[in-house]
Amino acid sequence: MIAFREFTKKLANGTRFFVGAIKANTINLLSKREFLIIALFVLIGAGGVVAASSIAINSGSQVSLGAGYAAATACDENVSIKALTAPDAATGQFYVATIALSDISQNATTGCGNKTMQIALKISGQMRYATWDIQEAATDSTFYLTAATSSVSDYYADTLLSPFQADALTNVAISKIGSFTNTNTWDPIAISARWWQAIASSSDGTKLVAGVDGGYIYTSTDSGASWTARTAAGSRSWYAMSSSSDGTKLAAAVYGGYIYTSTDSGASWTERTAAGSRNWQGVSSSSDGTKLAATVDGGRIYTSIDSGVNWTEKTATNRNYRVITSSSDGTKLAAVVWSDYIYTSTDSGATWTARTAAGYRAWNGITSSSDGTKLAASVYGGYIYTSTDSGASWTEQTAAGSRNWWGITSSSDGTKLAVGGTGTYIYTSTDSGVNWTAQTTAGSRTWIAITSSSDGTKITASAFNGYIYKSGRTLTRSSN
Repeated sequence: MIAFREFTKKLANGTRFFVGAIKANTINLLSKREFLIIALFVLIGAGGVVAASSIAINSGSQVSLGAGYAAATACDENVSIKALTAPDAATGQFYVATIALSDISQNATTGCGNKTMQIALKISGQMRYATWDIQEAATDSTFYLTAATSSVSDYYADTLLSPFQADALTNVAISKIGSFTNTNTWDPIAISARWWQAIASSSDGTKLVAGVDGGYIYTSTDSGASWTARTAAGSRSWYAMSSSSDGTKLAAAVYGGYIYTSTDSGASWTERTAAGSRNWQGVSSSSDGTKLAATVDGGRIYTSIDSGVNWTEKTATNRNYRVITSSSDGTKLAAVVWSDYIYTSTDSGATWTARTAAGYRAWNGITSSSDGTKLAASVYGGYIYTSTDSGASWTEQTAAGSRNWWGITSSSDGTKLAVGGTGTYIYTSTDSGVNWTAQTTAGSRTWIAITSSSDGTKITASAFNGYIYKSGRTLTRSSN
């Protein structure tokens, strides 16, 4: 019996065989609307060497794979299926350890977005099925069925794949078997109305930290179900919050005071006087919480490489800085200035570039993808602007309208955005800001701060002189 550990080590270098829906010279030979996507192949392994292999379209005696496999659809016709093989170190027999579905368009209109896909495998004469809910997204993805995992990102198959001898697989099919819609719901979190000014989240969205202007810091470890007032840090004008990916290292900035840091998810706090008492406006963190960057209203930008113990002044000119954002490694920074430009840095703040292409505006919020290439910025009394080249060029996104925008947040890949403003709804986007949806169930409020989990599914927003709200989903399915 081949060990699962051996599969994992050798998958990257293992021989790969296309099993079906090969667009270049296979499926195009037939009518995509009338032909079942099934591929027949034989693999014979000996001594770690493939002795023979063949790929053919089984257009003669099609095996019965059940309902939903009578014809390809506009969704599944371009999907490529790969069987990733690895040899048993002892016998040399090739095993299939992973089935990969690639070239899956996640566009909800023309592709597989918001649809349920199913793969059928005939292994040693027995049928095996696995299904995926494919969420709508702007980019294509690959989905994996393996012995160890059945997901990519937040998409899950309903079964796992037990490794099997490669020559045991005789037929493969992929089909859309249903559709679904995700309706966002918003619920106030059980904490009283306050002058909420800042909020930050761990990558998984379970750990939250929020600050009150003229109040305390509050933390949650259960996605906002319950909160703890962190009175040890004092009642202050908490204006900015940041969190490490795991939610253990926090940084909080006081307008007219100092920066405070925590290494235990907010249980205790340390006043960082090295950076001085200033009108701190924004603070950002690398994913590990070691690199911090902070902005001063009417002042300069400061950075730390030791979780806030020491600080270095990084700009020579005083500006009305607002929010600052950081890539996961802390090397790429972007800061917005009220009635000025957006400024970016690619060397952890050592040098800065004014991004005049975005215009001289009342910039009020900015967010970044994990790699720092995708940026989204909000204007108070204007539009939302996005960049896909770390701020070198910008696109005005008018779909959400010109509003008094405040906080904006992004998923780690930059595709999912959420933004709030004064006297308006929260707006969300799943295509990097091209299209936007008003989240009316949360109400029209003064949404000052907003944060998101790394996958963009858990959004938490704070209303000034109101409550904190978190997003949820109601999934409704329909048949194929």
